[in-house]
Amino acid sequence: MEYFIGLTFDPGSIHYKKIESFRKRFDPKFEKAEVLQLTILPPFSVDFQRKEDETKFVEELTELLEGHLYGLDALSQMEFNGITFSMGKKGVLSLTPIISPDILHCQESLYFFLKEYGVKFNKSKNAGNPLLPIGRFEFTDSMEATIETAKIEFSSPFVMVAESFVLFLKTPREWKNKNNLFDFDNRNHFFFVNQLYA
Repeated sequence: MEYFIGLTFDPGSIHYKKIESFRKRFDPKFEKAEVLQLTILPPFSVDFQRKEDETKFVEELTELLEGHLYGLDALSQMEFNGITFSMGKKGVLSLTPIISPDILHCQESLYFFLKEYGVKFNKSKNAGNPLLPIGRFEFTDSMEATIETAKIEFSSPFVMVAESFVLFLKTPREWKNKNNLFDFDNRNHFFFVNQLYA
């Protein structure tokens, strides 16, 4: 079975809606991954002999995240301050976040936990450098138009409120939310962030 761990965001913000609008126009994979998420760890494969083994795996991931993040709800405020472009089989346009040291330490701990568990990671150029993909394309003519549009729509830094660390499972049609591993408590600063960056 194939999974990955991603960070989802509160869908109520103006910036979330702007990104969703952009993705609908410029990301052909939007229907396969409608949930806006920042990939914390790239896809990995692991097989379980019994259902109980998968349940224990999820519980251990949850405990690890709670150990790192419990009481640190201010970390949910994530700033995005730039645009980057990469070329592989397809061009990918992404927003670049500022990742706090606590989140990076958490990412590192998750990685070593999974390696010890014996999972097999898919190759990824940005495995240790989380990016938020917002557009994909194959041809240079659409590439230039997409990048110019992104520069206009995301010209200024902004903050979005992270909601949950999620374990996603690959299905034939899409990546499905399998389990919420950790939920931030955003009740105290959601209004403040939206007022400051709206």
